[in-house]
Amino acid sequence: MNEPITRAKDLAYVRMQAPDLEVGEKFIEDFGLIISDRTPDTIYARGTDTAHHIYILHKGEPGFRNLAFHMHSLDDLEKLHEKAGATPVERLDEPGGGYAVRLTDPHGFIVEAIFGMEELDPIDPGVAIPLNIDGQRNRVGRFADIKRGASTVRRIGHAVLESTRIEEAYLWYWKHFGILRTDKVVQPSGADAMQFARLDKGLEYTDHHTIGFQLCIDGTERLQHVSFEVQNFDDVMIGHDHLHTDKAYKPVWGVGRHRLGGQIYDYWKDPWGRIHEHWADSDLLNTEYEATVQAIDGGRDYWGDQQNPPVKYAIQKWNLTTVSNIAQMVSGALRAKVLKR
Repeated sequence: MNEPITRAKDLAYVRMQAPDLEVGEKFIEDFGLIISDRTPDTIYARGTDTAHHIYILHKGEPGFRNLAFHMHSLDDLEKLHEKAGATPVERLDEPGGGYAVRLTDPHGFIVEAIFGMEELDPIDPGVAIPLNIDGQRNRVGRFADIKRGASTVRRIGHAVLESTRIEEAYLWYWKHFGILRTDKVVQPSGADAMQFARLDKGLEYTDHHTIGFQLCIDGTERLQHVSFEVQNFDDVMIGHDHLHTDKAYKPVWGVGRHRLGGQIYDYWKDPWGRIHEHWADSDLLNTEYEATVQAIDGGRDYWGDQQNPPVKYAIQKWNLTTVSNIAQMVSGALRAKVLKR
């Protein structure tokens, strides 16, 4: 396979829309993001790492506008303009600044490639308490003393897109941003169910996935979820308690530990139904890792209340396409079971 046009440095942010910025801001802060700037119709939120923002909320009809990647240089932006038909390089006239070009992926989603965003001073997330585990006594003479409140979001980790053309989508992101296949998950019929892909950082270790492509069961391609790394396992759990007990949001899936990726995860919906994930402790891989093909059953989580995705996570809308796709999956699973006998 030929070389990609560029290799992205990192996932930068997602742009979302909501009709009520006051309600949206409340969810952002309850979820553990920190407001870094605002304009009359837009909120910018950060984590404790140095990026000026990792989440943008515009006023408008509920929806997903686009995602963005940090690039290594202005030359990367020029390459995408000259070789991939991206828009000309422009200076971003918004908080955080920098330069950007824009492309359109196979789903019709806008993808921004940016360079030179302002960095802010990091925020001290606090130090994890020492743990008395594995036979070691690391915390003595003191209590755990874990704070209550929202999780401490450090950074944006990954985004997953619902797609009707998973392989085409993956290859587009590989061609333009050098995204490497990590794991492909297939249905019993052999059709694609999911692909996980990660940044190409050579021998440097990076998250198991930075972008994923999940089968769109109802036929409407969309952002499936956006995911943020939090401080540690305790931080996942205090965030769960804060969102559910203190703020009365309804959990979607979790807490559990993924088999593919290894993350301890917890999924929530914002007031407009968009799924947001907290996670801690991802598997880390480099270019020595060879991509795998996994059966759906092989991707069952290590532990959790529901070790396979629940309906409210996997299905966003019920229609004839949803019913048809589910029927095909069930039929394929039954045929596979018969062939194994």
